[in-house]
Amino acid sequence: MKTPYLTLFFFLVSFCSTAQKSFQIPDSISNKTYEELITEIDRYKNDSIKLFVYLNTYIEKAKRENNKDRLIVGYRKTLKEFPEEEALKYSDSILTIAQSLNDDVLIGKSYIDKAIIYFRFKNYNKSLSSYLIADKYITEKNDIYTQYKIKYGIANMKSYLGHHQEALDLFTECKNFYGQQEGYNNRLGYLHSLCSMGRSNFRLKNYDVCSQINELGIKESEEEDLSLIHTYFIQSEGINQYQKNNYQKSIKLLSASLPEIIRNEDFVNVAVNYFYLGKDYLKLNNDEKGIAYLQKVDSILQEHDYANLDLRETYEIFINYYKEKGDLENQLLYTNRLLEADKILEKNYKDLVSTIYKEYDTAALIASKDNLEKTLKRNTIISYTVYCLGGLIILVISLLLIRNYKKQKIYKLKYEELIAKTEKKETKPEEAVEVTEEATDDLDINQDIIVKILNGLEAFENREGFLNAGINQSALAEDLNTNTSYLSKVINHYKGKNFNSYLNELRVNHAVTLLKNSSVHRRYTIKALAEELGFSNPRSFSDAFFSQTGIKPSYFIKQLEKEPAPLLSA
Repeated sequence: MKTPYLTLFFFLVSFCSTAQKSFQIPDSISNKTYEELITEIDRYKNDSIKLFVYLNTYIEKAKRENNKDRLIVGYRKTLKEFPEEEALKYSDSILTIAQSLNDDVLIGKSYIDKAIIYFRFKNYNKSLSSYLIADKYITEKNDIYTQYKIKYGIANMKSYLGHHQEALDLFTECKNFYGQQEGYNNRLGYLHSLCSMGRSNFRLKNYDVCSQINELGIKESEEEDLSLIHTYFIQSEGINQYQKNNYQKSIKLLSASLPEIIRNEDFVNVAVNYFYLGKDYLKLNNDEKGIAYLQKVDSILQEHDYANLDLRETYEIFINYYKEKGDLENQLLYTNRLLEADKILEKNYKDLVSTIYKEYDTAALIASKDNLEKTLKRNTIISYTVYCLGGLIILVISLLLIRNYKKQKIYKLKYEELIAKTEKKETKPEEAVEVTEEATDDLDINQDIIVKILNGLEAFENREGFLNAGINQSALAEDLNTNTSYLSKVINHYKGKNFNSYLNELRVNHAVTLLKNSSVHRRYTIKALAEELGFSNPRSFSDAFFSQTGIKPSYFIKQLEKEPAPLLSA
């Protein structure tokens, strides 16, 4: 049984600290060869304590003998077991050794290690960059196996971006190559490529082809040491059976594959299983179970701040489901979640699309040209154009980023001032206005009338009459038993502004307090807030809010959501 992650992490941390000191190789294994140690490492990969001892022994033996090739093998054996930060440290150590040996192939493989680590932890931009660096080192060398590892990694990127036909073509090339080779690693490469071909065919709606591939993969991965990829073939067919409307069969396959995927700590595919299980149960009219599984998907996506094109549909299902139920609060909640997911997708996809097509596909095209001189000439022109355009784009983006950074600093300061002002106002009520004879003379209005209007305005503010969308100066004057001239003069003198500005100030102040203290209202749209506050449209509300506070209401809400719980009490 696999050791729990926290226990494994404890021993790996111990491994890191011990590796910095002189590790004492146990006498019982001191005479073992590198090959014997590797056998034991592979044998105890699920036993943290023994794995720790044999890994440390292998690495210490390589250090003592100054055997850099073996040291790289030892370090590389640790990469799959570490969390991201520690794994990257050891991949850096491998890269340093490779650079000291001045071996382009080893350097390229080191960058592939980094790419795989980044991909495993869903850092797709850095993964792609590492693959492209590796490609530059490997392309000129006669290392076909490594070139196909890079090709497989790029295919994964294309699949993530939704370019499934292009991904399928690359996965097929990889499957054909690995299938013609011998050895365990080539066998794994063949099966992983085959499984990815099935997924690509599924996304291209070739469901029968997908089933054929999955059946072949399940049959060819029955050996015990291939149990993990065997599980992913079962999962793939479970997903495919949903699309074939075989919901009970889909549930059976997905449920069978789920425990092993959970043990593999593959949160994306755990979420994918829950997603299709949820859709299966919804199709079978078991809404309670279906929604429960989709809520698990949401929890995983929120925990990991992750999104992809397939799982995005989770929020569309939620929105439609709660819309039919008339549950406005949950409808708003999942609408916001969908918008958050789209922001993540927009950023990741924009960066990846730019890199994968400009750097990878162009490089592949250039490498395939027969006439090198014509290619170089053409690429020189393209390069100058790209450099010029790229420099201009970088300059524009840099200026925009600098301006945006300064703007954000100003907005943050405005936000903090607004919060402080609001809290001060909540703890210290405004003092009553004193009507003086001098003011009476200036306004040319009887002192009793001024007092009456001021008292009326105070009552108007206390009962929140300003939230009435139909309120205007004439209506308020009539309500206070006075005329518009007197009302206008009193507001100008004692409030320091005209009637419309006075009305907007009350509404904006109310909006600030409401949003600060009500988490429910923070989930409202700007249009809904504008209507509740008495504004005629969202634009007038946003303009009034910005004019008074120096920030937009959307920014104010976003900052409030970042605050600790005491401020956000509903």
